[in-house]
Amino acid sequence: MARKKRKLKKGVILPLCILSFFILYFASFWYFSKLEKSNNVEVQTQTQEDDRPLLTQLRYKDKIYLSDDTVSNIRVESEYWNELDYILAELKEIRTPESFNPIYTGNSDDGIKFSTDLNYLRVYTVSKESYYKIPVDSQEEFNNVLKKSIYTSFGFVSQYKNWESVNITYGNKKKKIHKWKFDDLSYQMGSKRIVGKVQPEKSKERSEYNFTINLKIEGQDIVVETMGENYVKINSHGLESYYEVHNSLYDYIKNKIFKI
Repeated sequence: MARKKRKLKKGVILPLCILSFFILYFASFWYFSKLEKSNNVEVQTQTQEDDRPLLTQLRYKDKIYLSDDTVSNIRVESEYWNELDYILAELKEIRTPESFNPIYTGNSDDGIKFSTDLNYLRVYTVSKESYYKIPVDSQEEFNNVLKKSIYTSFGFVSQYKNWESVNITYGNKKKKIHKWKFDDLSYQMGSKRIVGKVQPEKSKERSEYNFTINLKIEGQDIVVETMGENYVKINSHGLESYYEVHNSLYDYIKNKIFKI
């Protein structure tokens, strides 16, 4: 004989339904509470503003771009930004000056901007601004570092579209680079880091081959000198910088230009 199916008593069904309802209710409440809390934390993180002074925020930025009336958006090497930081750390906030005509402008990669006429520094965002006085005895150094940051940088030197003429010399040999080769030469230019003078000069003395690149840019004479395979000196606007570089520039000139 087939067994009869056992039926739940009506008195048992009702408590089970009520228990299931409360389990689902509390589970849903817990889940949506966690979700709302997570969303609130994310919104607070996104909208929280940096309440430090604008100058302090600017000093600790990793990526800074600099412009003047000739060139735009040159990335400032970290070594030069660290040099500027010694001056920036001493600046005092002042009221808005009566006269302010900036020579240099710049910005970080996240919205903080600045400009200077070498007497004052303006730091600003969309919603606020601050002015700082640059001490007289720091103005020349401040200008030199800003100028070096632009004109002795590979960011400036390698902009081949601004090149007017290029000649490369090796001993008493001289090669003129034609315009259709400008981009090839520019592609080889890149630095690893800024270095001091001693090691590059020693490398130059030991090297059998050293080359001098003479560039005409915006009417200015720029000299890029290889110092062995791994170092370069840039002379521009009366200033100079030394770089450790990849050996691609040296090899390109040696093998492709002079075919030594």
